[in-house]
Amino acid sequence: MSDHTNENVEYRGYVIVPKPVQGHDDLWHDGYQILKAGTSVSSRTNTESAHTSLATAYDSSVEFAKIEVDNLVALTE
Repeated sequence: MSDHTNENVEYRGYVIVPKPVQGHDDLWHDGYQILKAGTSVSSRTNTESAHTSLATAYDSSVEFAKIEVDNLVALTE
């Protein structure tokens, strides 16, 4: 299994920078930044979602960010 937890994700013309944050009780919370043409358009940190591993928090952060990108794209169409 490869470690992809330091990789950015390109999605629908945006770049998602996953930034999970370790919280209390060794749990990881989702976090991400969304960039468009190098400029930040959104950022979320320390969400209510909690995960027991960094890898799971990374994947969840990407999925939540994709939903936000889908909403951003829908607003501009």
